[in-house]
Amino acid sequence: MNFKIIYISSEKNSNIEILVNNYIKKIKHLADIDLFKIHNKNKTKKNKFNVDYESNLIINQLSKNDINILLDEKGDVYKTIKFSKFIQEKFLYSSKKIVFIIGGAYGFNKELKKTVQKKISLSKLTFTHDMARVILIEQIYRALTVIKNIPYHNH
Repeated sequence: MNFKIIYISSEKNSNIEILVNNYIKKIKHLADIDLFKIHNKNKTKKNKFNVDYESNLIINQLSKNDINILLDEKGDVYKTIKFSKFIQEKFLYSSKKIVFIIGGAYGFNKELKKTVQKKISLSKLTFTHDMARVILIEQIYRALTVIKNIPYHNH
């Protein structure tokens, strides 16, 4: 199993990094996972240019050989067991890498949304992109423990 998380981030929060690194260490015993940070140096705030700029930075990192999944508030919402089955099916029927994409505060452009194979939502609530990264990584770990029958998730 091979995962990649592409994310937009403009600052480094040491508390977030501690949590992320803790789960990454746990995941690495079960699967390969890489994080790819895209630092948006463009200081322009909420406007189409910024969304296009970030989306194009992300598109440049994507491969058609991977399963590209966008974290989007309008995406499919999963319960944990269904998410773990989704992950397991992707790896059973494909050797492709699963790439999760976490964008910036103002979302993605239409071109990026058309590029991905799937959109998922972590919740109906809104999170900062750094919190979304922690939640996603924890859910990947949780899904892997369900798949490998390791006690962590309470059924």
